[in-house]
Amino acid sequence: MKKAAILLILILLTMPAMTVSAQASLVSDHQYRVEQHKINKQAIKQIRKLFDLHNRYANNHDLKNLEALYSESYINNDGFNKEVYFKSIEDTWKSCSDLTYKTEILSIDVNGDFANVNVIESATGTVQEDMEFMSVSGEIHSKSTGIYHLEQINGKWYIKGETALTDESSLLYGDARFMNIELQAPTQVSSGETYTTTVKVDADDNTFIIGAIDRDSVKYPASTPKSELRAMPQSQILERLLTANTDNLNEYTVASLAISKAVNAGREDFKIYMAGLACVMKRINVIPKNKFVETEE
Repeated sequence: MKKAAILLILILLTMPAMTVSAQASLVSDHQYRVEQHKINKQAIKQIRKLFDLHNRYANNHDLKNLEALYSESYINNDGFNKEVYFKSIEDTWKSCSDLTYKTEILSIDVNGDFANVNVIESATGTVQEDMEFMSVSGEIHSKSTGIYHLEQINGKWYIKGETALTDESSLLYGDARFMNIELQAPTQVSSGETYTTTVKVDADDNTFIIGAIDRDSVKYPASTPKSELRAMPQSQILERLLTANTDNLNEYTVASLAISKAVNAGREDFKIYMAGLACVMKRINVIPKNKFVETEE
């Protein structure tokens, strides 16, 4: 009994000290959270300013100042380093001199000197092409989602990497600009996996379309897939099975369409003319096979 009493006294004596210690810990934790909130709030403000500059430089096609926002060790999930990435941007601006961008920030997650920024990005522009002694105008439309990976160096934030999640782009000429063209494909496949790509066109009965579906791996410089065009059925739906590359590269599924229309030229005569062209692309992230995953029976 005496031992039990002594133990009880010792417990009672230590409880106030434990309570004081717990209270001090709570105060310390609260102060830390308040301080961390201030730091993160300031970081978010700086990151938003960075993206305001990013949008301004991109819309002004100011390659030099845009490049200064990126870390020298930048790399994206296509394997493009900073040099290759900005060469591709420069090529794009040469082809489309009025390309404009819009970025919507969905969320900013700060973790010390690192941050992830989830965004929706869109781009529009026009291109001029000379075809059979005449100049035709095409429209570029693009919408993508992705994550920018940032790093803070000496108090300044830089873009260190980028993960593209989705990307749908189109280049439309003539009547194709006013047609509903939908390209369906998975956003992610395994290396070497066979997948289905479908293109659907909302067209009237006087419209005839020939088209092709192919895939193109993400490389620099970019290549142009060459596929044999075939007539779309009356349903105006074209479908093809494709096999993802095994080179550990992401890829685009590409639908190319040539649109013709028939007009009544009098009595039973009809005149066929080329009404438009379309190239529609959708990004597919290809996941390489992991040969180091083992399962036990």
